[in-house]
Amino acid sequence: MNNINANSSINNNVDNKTTSDFDSATNPLDLQNNFLSLLIAQIKNQDPTDPIKNTELTSQLAQINTATGIERLNNTVGKFSDKINQNQNIQISSLIGHRVMIPNSQIVHTKDIKTEFGIDLIGYATSAEIKILDEKGKVLHIKTIKDAKPGIYSFTWDGLDLDKNTVPTGKYNVNVIAKNKDKDIPVEILCEALVHSIITSSRDPIIDLGAMGTTTLSKIRKILK
Repeated sequence: MNNINANSSINNNVDNKTTSDFDSATNPLDLQNNFLSLLIAQIKNQDPTDPIKNTELTSQLAQINTATGIERLNNTVGKFSDKINQNQNIQISSLIGHRVMIPNSQIVHTKDIKTEFGIDLIGYATSAEIKILDEKGKVLHIKTIKDAKPGIYSFTWDGLDLDKNTVPTGKYNVNVIAKNKDKDIPVEILCEALVHSIITSSRDPIIDLGAMGTTTLSKIRKILK
């Protein structure tokens, strides 16, 4: 009995497709068509003395169905992800012109205009002392709160120092010491910033805050009125 060269026969009978043609298939329908073509060629050129078993055909069909299902799922998830990103960009664009609170130990104060800032307490504090200092470390303003629960607290500074003098426009440092009796409580300082523009991207849009630099949506702690 003559031997059958299965590899040679397959290469000559599958619509003259090269390996790169199969690699270029990018959708489930192409993948199925290529698989069926290979399967038919495999059956036609099988060794009569050792034919393909039903279990092998079933296993191959199961593999192609799994691959097709995964490809379809990836396409569906990709479409949902794109839609979510589009909706997020639209919502973020509505922040333009609004003031937000972001983590920063400096505040930007404009002369004769009240400046908002805040703190984010991580735990309960029996007392918290907030100080505003100039670039030389001189204390200009002190605010103390008692029995503060965890959360975000907003404050307004009128731009006056301890002697009731008006301070000039500029950047000022904020220092906070929060305690629960003798235990230090973690606290994050928040500054006010105006949203100037939005730079959209496929992952995390960049929010332009002018003099305060840039930030991302995940870092915004509060949106002010």
